[in-house]
Amino acid sequence: MKLQFHHMNLCSENVPRLSEFYRSILDLGSVAHTRVNTADGYGGNVDFVTDGAIEFHLARRDVDLGFRMKHFINPLDRGHFCFRTDDIEGFKRRLEEKKIPYSDYGTWAMKGWYQIFFHDPDGNIVEVHQTGK
Repeated sequence: MKLQFHHMNLCSENVPRLSEFYRSILDLGSVAHTRVNTADGYGGNVDFVTDGAIEFHLARRDVDLGFRMKHFINPLDRGHFCFRTDDIEGFKRRLEEKKIPYSDYGTWAMKGWYQIFFHDPDGNIVEVHQTGK
């Protein structure tokens, strides 16, 4: 199973302000992504920026998303960091073997991205996703 760091998600009440800050201070450019799925409960403003290697997903904070989606992990409250894998099912088995609970969001946010979220021992949120799903 291959894992590669993919992005850091930062949450804000003012996405355009945050985006302008990171674009101007770090000379970040745009990322061409498909649109965020807003049909399943998230109507937030999102911007995708990059340094050419790592992406930063800047999203409107949504403290109620976990409740609406019926998941105990909310990736849009405090933000999260993300790894991309080529074997999401194998990674889910790894978490289950280690008795680490996770929220399986499936393909709710990004078309073709199968996402799961879990907490590290200090409560930080980690996403692992696979594309092409």
